[in-house]
Amino acid sequence: MQVRTWFGNFTLDEDGIIDVELFRKDLDYLIKINIKEPLLMRGSVAGTNLRDLAIKYGFADSGYEYDRMLHELSIELARKQITQAATPDRRIIAAVEAIDDLDETMNILAERLKEWYILNFEKTPLKPEELAKHIIGIKDTGNSFNADLIIMQGFASSLLGLYDTRNSIEGYIRENMPIIAPNLTNIAGHILGARLLSIAGSLNRLSSMPSSTVQVIGASNALFKHLKGKAPSPKHGLIFRHPLVNTAPKWQRGRIARALASKISLAARYDFYSGELNETLLEELKTKVEFIRKQHPVKKSRN
Repeated sequence: MQVRTWFGNFTLDEDGIIDVELFRKDLDYLIKINIKEPLLMRGSVAGTNLRDLAIKYGFADSGYEYDRMLHELSIELARKQITQAATPDRRIIAAVEAIDDLDETMNILAERLKEWYILNFEKTPLKPEELAKHIIGIKDTGNSFNADLIIMQGFASSLLGLYDTRNSIEGYIRENMPIIAPNLTNIAGHILGARLLSIAGSLNRLSSMPSSTVQVIGASNALFKHLKGKAPSPKHGLIFRHPLVNTAPKWQRGRIARALASKISLAARYDFYSGELNETLLEELKTKVEFIRKQHPVKKSRN
């Protein structure tokens, strides 16, 4: 039996330690060894504390030196792990989650601004961003609404700033998604592709998901209801936002969603393992969708 620790390997039998292989006492080398696989950093081997073993077999001259080296190693390993965690797909996930947070915030603020405008002026068909620009352009008439107008204009200016921020973040995603996941972007688009990455957690996890999971990803509430016997199984989750699905007649959506999920799953695998764009995936998807439309042009009647 062998026990691998952060400073060396110990071979054991029933009587205890029979062989010791110490690593080089070099911090960079130790980091490299410990990054490859999680090695024992705390505890004991054959009933003896690691600290005492390191001193006994000559890896450390004293308890102070052992503690210092272990402390330095722990700090550097943490830094390496943080650096590795900041992968390009994680940055895309952070960006799309920021967009979702902004959308939620902007919807609330836009509704408040519209209510305030109606209280002081009149009902309006203007969309939130148009209304904010309109409010900023209102001239001060010197009436009793002057104080409200000044506050509303500041409110509208802040809201427009959020819209600008959202556009900048979406531009970042639009520019970087084809670099990080070219096939996923080609099939799903930059925003939907980024949201799929966000729910999956990473490109690696998305690439390992079967197409049946990809098809219903984002439909957890409907899936739980189905498992409890309170609803039919969901035919699609987040991928409903894809135009091939949401513009299709209801009786075609399930089949088109399956075809789309299959290509998304395959695209994620191409992106994770090769990173090269495969144009045939999109063409195959279009051909499959066209076949579904021709095979099921009308809803089947129930006898």
